[in-house]
Amino acid sequence: MWPTARLSLASVVLSGLVAVGPLTAQDVAPLFQQAGSVVYETYNGVNSPVFGEYFEMLVDKYKDTDAHGWGLYRENATVWYRISPLANGLQTLMEVQAARSAGFQEFNDAERALWNTAWATRHVSIFNAAPAMSVVPEGFSVADIQALPYNRVTVYYLKWDQAPAFRQALRARAELDRDANIDDFVFTAWNGGIGTEAQTVMIRVSAASLNADRGPNQAARRAARESYRAEWSRLSQIMNNAAYHIERHDQTRIGELSHSPGR
Repeated sequence: MWPTARLSLASVVLSGLVAVGPLTAQDVAPLFQQAGSVVYETYNGVNSPVFGEYFEMLVDKYKDTDAHGWGLYRENATVWYRISPLANGLQTLMEVQAARSAGFQEFNDAERALWNTAWATRHVSIFNAAPAMSVVPEGFSVADIQALPYNRVTVYYLKWDQAPAFRQALRARAELDRDANIDDFVFTAWNGGIGTEAQTVMIRVSAASLNADRGPNQAARRAARESYRAEWSRLSQIMNNAAYHIERHDQTRIGELSHSPGR
C-alpha cells in the first residue's frame, strides 16, 4: 500500500511543526495539533468504479475501529487524493505505515485484485502544517475541516532564492486576513516535505461547496480586504513572482469513502 521507495527517518522534515517566536492562538489551533503533518497520496489513472469499490471495502473493514483515518478527495474521474493526518509527525507516520502494510497482508484475493486495478500510479508525499501562514477560526479542528468538503488548492513550486520572500509575503498576508476576521474563511498552508519538489508550498481554501466559495465567501473576502487591498495585492504579486510554476485545481472530499477513527 506504500511505494517501494523507503521513507527515511532522517528525511522526513517536520519544520512546519516548529513555531517561530511566541506561540499564538493560531499556532495551537486544534487542527495543527491533530494534523501537524499529513500523508498526501496522489492517484492518477484512476478507474473510478473500481477505486470506489476498493475504498468502500476499506471503510467497511475499518468501520468502528481506531485505525488511522483518512480523507478521500476527488479532482476528476481519473485523479484522486487520500490525505491522512499525522498528529505526532514521524511517530504517527511509522504507525500508519506499519498498520497499512499489515492490513495489506491480510487482503484476500478479491481485495488484492481491487488494489491492483483501481489506479495506474500513486505518489506519496509529506506536507507539514504552517500555522503562521494560515488563517483558521479559533478552536478549528480536523472534524471542522472535514465538514468543509470543497477545497480550492494552489501549489507553488518556488525558486530557491525567492523562497524566503514568498514565505514572508504569505505570512504577512495571512496576518492581514486574520486581523480582518473574515467570515467563513478557512485557509491552510503546508510546506512540502519528503516526496515533493524542494521548496514547495500548498495552499488550501476550504468551504462548504464550490458555490459557497465563489459566492458569499468570496463577497465576504472582498469586503473585508477593501481597507488593505493594495497591500494584499502587492504581497500576492511577490508570491507569484517567487514561483517558477503554480498549479491550481479543485478537490472535493467524498465522505462515504473516508474514514475517521471510531466511526
